[in-house]
Amino acid sequence: MRTRADRAARHAFRARRVWPGMIAALLLTAAGVLTAAEIISAWAGSPLHIVAYGRVRNWADDTAWKDWQALAAAGGLTLLGLVFLLAGLLPGRSRLVPLHGDDPDLLMGVTRRGLKSAVASAAGDAPGVSGVRRVRLRPRRVKVVAETPVRESSDLDARVGAAVGDRLGRLQPVPDRSVSVRLKHREV
Repeated sequence: MRTRADRAARHAFRARRVWPGMIAALLLTAAGVLTAAEIISAWAGSPLHIVAYGRVRNWADDTAWKDWQALAAAGGLTLLGLVFLLAGLLPGRSRLVPLHGDDPDLLMGVTRRGLKSAVASAAGDAPGVSGVRRVRLRPRRVKVVAETPVRESSDLDARVGAAVGDRLGRLQPVPDRSVSVRLKHREV
């Protein structure tokens, strides 16, 4: 049951690739409207000639497939198509981090900034820590760089890691994240 709820939360909070999709849709719509206008006007007996097809046809007649211009044009169009294809297939970075839940009909999430703030607060509250320089969220890991005035901190990083792990354990982000802590000595 828990995995079904987690899967529903991940799906609901998945990043949408709006801009690449909109650009692709606008380009395809423009090409379709242009083609339809040219075909309909040619059927009516007075072609619009919006695009100078004569120049394009003459260039195509005079250019072999092996020429660098033809290969560059084909490569550019192929690259553009692959960029749009990858933008549609690969997930983007979501603005919300889904949280574990038991009910697939109840979805909860926290912003990435909010999760970073909660982790920084937990690390900053650990004894011996004077401040937190950076918190990085990775797909399966949280990296914390904390400042401490303590010179010999044998187990301080473990205590900071435990405090952050406890906070993450209460929030339960999807997927579970491990914690890595790096301490920087700072003179007081």
